Amino acid sequence: MSRHIPVPVGLALHADPVAPEAFDDLRDLPRRFPGSGLRPLACVRAPWLDALADGSGGTRIHLALENLQTTGSFKVRGALCALDALRRRGAARVVAASAGNHGAGIAHAARVLGMRATVFVPAGAPASKTSRIEGEGAVIVRVPGGYDAAEAAARAAAERESLPFVSPYDDDHVLAGNGASLGFELIRGLDRVPDAVVVPIGGGGLAAGLALALARHEGVGAPRRVWTVQSEACAAFALSLARGEALETLEASARTLADGLEGGISARAFARAACSVAGVSVVSEAAIGRAMQLVRTRLEMQIEGSSATVVALAMEGLPSALRGGDAVLVLTGRNATETHRDLRPE
Repeated sequence: MSRHIPVPVGLALHADPVAPEAFDDLRDLPRRFPGSGLRPLACVRAPWLDALADGSGGTRIHLALENLQTTGSFKVRGALCALDALRRRGAARVVAASAGNHGAGIAHAARVLGMRATVFVPAGAPASKTSRIEGEGAVIVRVPGGYDAAEAAARAAAERESLPFVSPYDDDHVLAGNGASLGFELIRGLDRVPDAVVVPIGGGGLAAGLALALARHEGVGAPRRVWTVQSEACAAFALSLARGEALETLEASARTLADGLEGGISARAFARAACSVAGVSVVSEAAIGRAMQLVRTRLEMQIEGSSATVVALAMEGLPSALRGGDAVLVLTGRNATETHRDLRPE
């Protein structure tokens, strides 16, 4: 069963404001980057999930299909926005660290914008993701260990060579491009603010950016509508909420299908997420596997384990705070590894 953790009342944190310029021209990214292949958000009803998510039938489930995005993941949004901002400041080359999808977004954005990129990845990063990065023309550097080790190596290299490091979660333009642009498109597509939005959380940028967009639309005093999900194998945000401070490095306790959510969460990103989202649920690896299979059967679509966490939560029943009205589950990516595609959960 999943475990639900609301953000503690009175959690004393200060979140740095996002740079105002990061929100410039976010409402129609496909038109802003016409050569990128970026797709407008597709959002569909999923009535087959309604009864699972809420036995009373009072919740209408929608799926935001960012797994259809051009690089197979929502992260291309933030990569385009961040690299465009850097290019306008004169940068021609960037460094990033990634478990896969952020790196693919950075590599794609660099090619589209005429820049160069070097992406540091964990040595065990799946070939299905690293081949996409290399296919876009970026240089890959493999680092022993998990995501945290790859990021440390990337930051050190960027400092040595005086190059910008583009963080997947701690960069204002990435946060706004990934989350806020998605939020604005959701509001436009539904013609109103959804009652709840459920997203996976790793570094926290997507969740915080989405929450900022919804809050900007609704104004001061609006309820927190974004709920997050992660795997029991690497639950940095949930553990950080329990501690009241960021767990900045964390190795997965077991092999995880949600490899895109591995690692710790920075103090800055934790504060932003904790000050803007409603809570987090932790789901089992078996539930994630079942969710991947359900989406494959129902929609004939492939999603990766990180993306499947939100469906796993719905299958096991949404927390009471999310029930009633329209709930949007964001399917963040499709780049599952060969092993994950053939998964047969217990």
